[in-house]
Amino acid sequence: MVALMVSLLIMTGCDDPTNVGQGLLDSQAGETRVITLQPNSVTAGDRSDPTGGNAASGAVMSLMGVVDDPVRGRMSSQGLIDFVPSNQFGADFLNASVDWAELSLNLDYRYGDTTSVVQFDLYEVPADWQSVAINAGSVIALGSKIDSYEVAAKEGLTSFVLPEAWIQEYDTILRDGSFSDLFHGFAMVPTDGQAIVGFRFSESTLRASATPGDTVAFALSKVGSLTSMPDSPPSSGRVFLGDGSARGVDVRFPLQGEELAESLIHRVILSLEIDNISSSYPAGFLRPLPAVIGLEAVSEDGESRLEIAEVAVNTEGRFVMDNTTLTNVFQSANLGKSVLDRFELYFPTDQSGVGFFVLPTTANELAIEALVTATPIN
Repeated sequence: MVALMVSLLIMTGCDDPTNVGQGLLDSQAGETRVITLQPNSVTAGDRSDPTGGNAASGAVMSLMGVVDDPVRGRMSSQGLIDFVPSNQFGADFLNASVDWAELSLNLDYRYGDTTSVVQFDLYEVPADWQSVAINAGSVIALGSKIDSYEVAAKEGLTSFVLPEAWIQEYDTILRDGSFSDLFHGFAMVPTDGQAIVGFRFSESTLRASATPGDTVAFALSKVGSLTSMPDSPPSSGRVFLGDGSARGVDVRFPLQGEELAESLIHRVILSLEIDNISSSYPAGFLRPLPAVIGLEAVSEDGESRLEIAEVAVNTEGRFVMDNTTLTNVFQSANLGKSVLDRFELYFPTDQSGVGFFVLPTTANELAIEALVTATPIN
């Protein structure tokens, strides 16, 4: 953390940005003014959205499905789910043979045609996977196919009975005290449909029975989503900023030079206005959008990152960032005292969807700007 602060904010020695470079503000200083600064580039980046999570942190659901989005194109999500015993099982279950098992999943997210049915194949996951390491572009090896299922894109609990062959294969594992080490979960791979759905931790279980009337439950313990979606169209004058995407958005401002001469920077307000593309979608197409957006400052080598802010959309449909950290990063870069390369826009992991924004990249249509209050140093 110390190294990060030194590399990105080397000029800052206190919390008040108006004191940054205060000794420079003397008879050589010019008139304080407010400059509207637009990025000199808005481009697709290589930041892959983290899409794994557990009951304590990270993604809050597993996404699965496929949809032809009228703006973005074909979008597909493969879901990963894993379980742990909910409690200590009794002797009746441990000493008998499992004769029934099902997945009971809480469908709590929908994107696309809510009247459609999503068809998918359920696979074994043969090796352990770490939820914190899962992002949109991850690749997870699959084991044997268990069965094929379908699920309506409707909210609520939905159940999938597991076949007898799988129950026989996993009978002893389901009753083993080392279940969590022996079992690595399922992968839900979509095969058809016009919606992407999400299954949340709460109320989602793997249930099994070895004695009539005595059912045990394994709680959903970790999730992941492997999502495929088209990159931003080349030479289209726009980029996609998408939740669950393997590509992010990089923003670079001209923080030195003629437009913003060497200055004492007092305040920076960065705003991003979202294009309304709702007219591109047919009636009945559900398109939940992310409500919070984040911004990080990134060093030239890509190793040092500093979170600047995570903000909610306001009533005017804008994301506005206005804090000391942002001002200090601009100030250090303006005076040539930092290794800042770019800013990256992202969505906090816990939003866990596939909603996206369209950002123009041409100079006369840019939806991102920074209002910089600064006093030039002559």
